[in-house]
Amino acid sequence: MGTPIHVSIGNFNIDIAVYIDKAPGIDESVNARDIDIRPGGAASNYAVAVSHYGHRAVLVASVADHLLVKSHLESIRRLGVDISHITYLNASPGIVISVIYPDGSRSMIRSLGANAYLSPDKISQEILDSASVVHMATLHPERAAGIVERVHGAVVSYDPGIYVNTRRGTLEAVLKHVDTLFLNSSEFNELTSKIKPGELFKLGVEVLVIKLGSKGAAAVLGDGSIYHAYVKPLGNPVDTTGAGDAFNAFFNASYIDTRNVMTALRHGVAAGALKTLCRGSILCWDRDLFIKHLELSTISKETGIPGF
Repeated sequence: MGTPIHVSIGNFNIDIAVYIDKAPGIDESVNARDIDIRPGGAASNYAVAVSHYGHRAVLVASVADHLLVKSHLESIRRLGVDISHITYLNASPGIVISVIYPDGSRSMIRSLGANAYLSPDKISQEILDSASVVHMATLHPERAAGIVERVHGAVVSYDPGIYVNTRRGTLEAVLKHVDTLFLNSSEFNELTSKIKPGELFKLGVEVLVIKLGSKGAAAVLGDGSIYHAYVKPLGNPVDTTGAGDAFNAFFNASYIDTRNVMTALRHGVAAGALKTLCRGSILCWDRDLFIKHLELSTISKETGIPGF
């Protein structure tokens, strides 16, 4: 069968991370403990994590034709990501400014830049046909709809992020083609205020995954089964940015390897916990430490979603 291929579609950003002890007020300035400039973007973070898992990762994104962008793309290529399907444009780079607080939590300011010009019709049919998984990350449903209709045979996963607040009809056009839907707790509340979980499964979603931050993650299946996985990071969280993307990657990779939701959840929370222990949005890989997290992870069958 060969090594599974994940086609990760979405943003590539230049992340500017500012580490501070407290947020400044109006007309106030504070000193940063540190500043870091690095590659980021949900699709990029996912692709790198997939490569660490041991599957092949292809990043599809629209980026600025800029030396800084090319330098950071080269850094993720060295981590095993195929960047040959990147489109270069005469546009400003996608930039995210992350403000990181002492407990690892963060606030973010985004500028889409070249990411706004990602066009579904520019994505090679050949690369979609080669995929074992097509993962769409923080992609507007109107763009996602133009992709999912062209996917045949691959597992389709979708993490809409901020676009979960798009009108119902537009979301439904995508969800009819989605196998695994990833949401965080606030996105779950937003989506289920207009589309109930039962309706999601009727549309075609097979697994609904809710990421619960420090409380782990839950997976809901169409038969009503709910599973919850949890592991405490083996250290104090440094930066939670990208933890959800690492979770998505390891959940998907484990799920297509095992077809076992419980195993996939444990892999996901272990990868997410590991990510919180390092700076940046990209998973810093330590196989031994990942295995320790995996061994310590717990899984349980629930009657309701933990934390709700």
